[in-house]
Amino acid sequence: MRDKILDGVLEEFAELAAIPRPSKHEEKVSNYLKKFFAERGFKVVQDGFKNIIAEIPASPGKENSPLTILQGHMDMVCVAEEGYAFEPTKDPIKLIRGEKFLEAEGTSLGADDGIGIAGILWLVKNLQSFEHGRLRIIFTTDEEDGMSGAKGLDKKFLDADYLINCDSENFGEIVAGSAGSVHVNFWRELHYVRPDTKLGTNMKIKIGGLRGGHSGLDIADGRVNAIKLAVQIMRTITGHGKIRLASLSGGRAFNVIPSEAEMIIATDLSAADVQKICAGMERRIKKVYGATESNIKIEAQIVKRPDKVLHAKDYELLTNIIALIHSGVYFVSPENHAQVLASANLGAVRMDDKIVELKILPRGNADEFVEEFIEGFDQAAKLCAFESKFSEPTPAWNFNQDNKLLKFAEEIFTVQNNFAPEVKTIHVGLETSFFAKKNPELEIISIGTTNENIHSPNERLNLETVAPHVKFIVGLLEKIAETKF
Repeated sequence: MRDKILDGVLEEFAELAAIPRPSKHEEKVSNYLKKFFAERGFKVVQDGFKNIIAEIPASPGKENSPLTILQGHMDMVCVAEEGYAFEPTKDPIKLIRGEKFLEAEGTSLGADDGIGIAGILWLVKNLQSFEHGRLRIIFTTDEEDGMSGAKGLDKKFLDADYLINCDSENFGEIVAGSAGSVHVNFWRELHYVRPDTKLGTNMKIKIGGLRGGHSGLDIADGRVNAIKLAVQIMRTITGHGKIRLASLSGGRAFNVIPSEAEMIIATDLSAADVQKICAGMERRIKKVYGATESNIKIEAQIVKRPDKVLHAKDYELLTNIIALIHSGVYFVSPENHAQVLASANLGAVRMDDKIVELKILPRGNADEFVEEFIEGFDQAAKLCAFESKFSEPTPAWNFNQDNKLLKFAEEIFTVQNNFAPEVKTIHVGLETSFFAKKNPELEIISIGTTNENIHSPNERLNLETVAPHVKFIVGLLEKIAETKF
């Protein structure tokens, strides 16, 4: 039976993987999902945010059971290995199925949250195999890049008793609380000058081999931020000679720890001296962060002289603000030091002929932490003469000890798996926070399969957790179907 479930869910996942679906480009997958429900005769709505809402009638005799929402998000973080040809808005994900894991060729897999959706689609195709009350399926857009789908979802679709979010990353855990966050953009107009002829050494310095990862799940694992490291290298060079910066880039997204950075500099040091500094920094990182960053590589190569470099004042302000932004853990729970309560991630830096822009994502498991971040980062921007923009904050989803759905879930999971699940709050943002805000009476949990290295080309799905995850949902729905108003 488990193999049948696994094969069926992976068939659904393969259909999703064939549809390009980076955040803010979900029209094709949204249309696919709308057609899926319509062809089976279910009432389905596609709203203005491309969210999909489908109504599933109850099994005969279960019409008076509580209404339960099954929910996931259709977009994915699209990243590729260096040098791998991949256009996220056009190219499918190429799947590689092994004995224990499902992976992708050269790119992120999209199990976050494609496998959550695939499991729900398989359940919809197999409704006759279990008893259930009234169900509402909600698939949202843009979860990975602003959560506009969850924000824009009409609260009338949340008039349910229970909501099971299928976007967690570890089977055996039941999430009952999550962090809030805010997207922060800093930018500044740039001024360039011609490089001084005395700065005769022109180098491209490339940082790679870092682990990167999810800026919430992996923020406490001692992973080095490539952008911060780039500034450390530049400042080390400044300690030995003069430097001017022609370009700096690094990182991919707000919620991904930067694993690479690249800069072009002009300096009065010799190429050998710059390479020696880079080699020394590489050794230092391996010594201090060897448990997590043993594969770091810092390369320095001679390049042709850049046409222009940053004005000294712009260089100073840019490197100052990057140094000021603490990227990593800010605060942990006094009761449980493994529980991060506040953090921030400097996710990306981009320069062009006119401006430089920084993308930062602070998180807090209480709304007050996010408020403090907004105030502090706004002051940092002003000190360094940068403009700043803050998105609408995502609220924190607070733990509710009276959550009846959580009690059902603990009971069902323990019976099915012969061990008790771990109930936890997590330091990542989930759409559940918006759902809870729109309907405070809605009882919510978040569950999922085990997905490793999400938001990276090393992402993989633990196949052994797929069928148990689906059976867990079935058990929950059968338990809820027994409940009467």
